Amino acid sequence: MSKYTALSFFEFQELFRTEDACYKHLQNLRWPDGFQCPECGHRKAYFMNKRKVFQCENCRHQTSLTAKTIFHKTHTPLRKWFWAVYLVGSDKRGCSATQLYKKIAVSYPTAWLMIHKIRKAMKDRDALYKLDHFIEMDDAYFGSKSKGKRGRGASNKSKVVIAVENRGNCAGYATMHVVEHLDSGNLSEFVRNHIEPNYIIKTDAYPSYNVLSMDHDHQKEIVEAHEAMKKLPWVHILIGNVKSFIRGTYHGVSHKHLQQYLSEFCYRFNRRFAEYQLTDRILYACLNTHQFTLAELTL
Repeated sequence: MSKYTALSFFEFQELFRTEDACYKHLQNLRWPDGFQCPECGHRKAYFMNKRKVFQCENCRHQTSLTAKTIFHKTHTPLRKWFWAVYLVGSDKRGCSATQLYKKIAVSYPTAWLMIHKIRKAMKDRDALYKLDHFIEMDDAYFGSKSKGKRGRGASNKSKVVIAVENRGNCAGYATMHVVEHLDSGNLSEFVRNHIEPNYIIKTDAYPSYNVLSMDHDHQKEIVEAHEAMKKLPWVHILIGNVKSFIRGTYHGVSHKHLQQYLSEFCYRFNRRFAEYQLTDRILYACLNTHQFTLAELTL
């Protein structure tokens, strides 16, 4: 039985009308078997209502429900956080900061930071998994139109490596990563971090992909532009979809933050068959992602 609750729009509205309801739901997600002290592991605690902290009966350590999560020390009501998570998760087109600040009545900087924190939680959660099927892999280039060389070798574009499981009549899980250079070193690191060893990986015949033969069954083939959808169908469908997602909702993004948007897209794509659980899944991810500040995000 899934630990995540499937919620329709109306069920979400009914369940999370109050701060207390949101707080209790987060408590059940973080400690589904009851409180556990992060210091000594003891199961019993006093709840200090005024300060909203739990004090362990054994070691007296005090901890809050949101400590070391992206909600830590937030001045934004949990109800607005829940709505932000719902809006980001429920629409495959995503939710821009401009849309969010209008819908939940916060400032634009607050909405921008909230969405980036949610994306960080999505990225961290997906980083726990690796692809483990027959895999298609290719690279794509992101950026505004400009003069000069297009595709590989373009100096004004962000380079992205994309891998997706080919499961015959449908795509499996997918991952995308921004790289500075499309060379064997970056490709080796990408595969090591995102793909289980000893699987078939199909690519075009670009020389840098030869490094994949070290730990995988590498199938390479020259792919002309007009053959891409036939020889590497799922990876090119994904490339088209993610570019439409970025252009349609955000009208382009900077190189600095591109990875966050790619991770958001992949997170939703990888859980598209559990769309009614996405709110709960993202909330759980938020509880398991360490806090970070605006300064860290804008470095």
